[in-house]
Amino acid sequence: MPQEFTNGEQLHTQRPYFLSVLCVLGFILSIASIIQNGVGFFRADTEVTSILAGTEKTQLKNLFAFDKTAVNAPLAIHNLNPENYEKFSIGGVVAALLCLVGVILMWLQKLSGFYSFVLGTFFNLITHFLLFGDNIGAMGLSLLWAFVGLALAILYSRHLNEMD
Repeated sequence: MPQEFTNGEQLHTQRPYFLSVLCVLGFILSIASIIQNGVGFFRADTEVTSILAGTEKTQLKNLFAFDKTAVNAPLAIHNLNPENYEKFSIGGVVAALLCLVGVILMWLQKLSGFYSFVLGTFFNLITHFLLFGDNIGAMGLSLLWAFVGLALAILYSRHLNEMD
């Protein structure tokens, strides 16, 4: 049972240590996602060119790079262009902002923060799906981030009874 103490007329509940660790982790991941998607918005032309050329030195190369002559070539993203990548980046920033607001509210032990975090997690997945369809290359990354967000949401949900 959380320890309660009063400060003047307000009743404060001490935040569990594990919830504090989760909030710090969520804060760091949300800020990193905002920065990454912001940079992606401004560098959409270069990002799309490097992904399509197969010169990207990240895991994106494995998902998106393809040899058009190969028989067993991975699926390519046919609608990957700078405009869609910019929209995707804006969607990622909005989703990360929703998650960040949720993490801050959960730090303040507000139940609405949990719902904001879950909404941000699913907004990211919906943005991927709307822009790139059910293409396995695009959905691979969005599913990965959705699972990470879902895992964090499950861990956060263990502390819902300590939130107002």
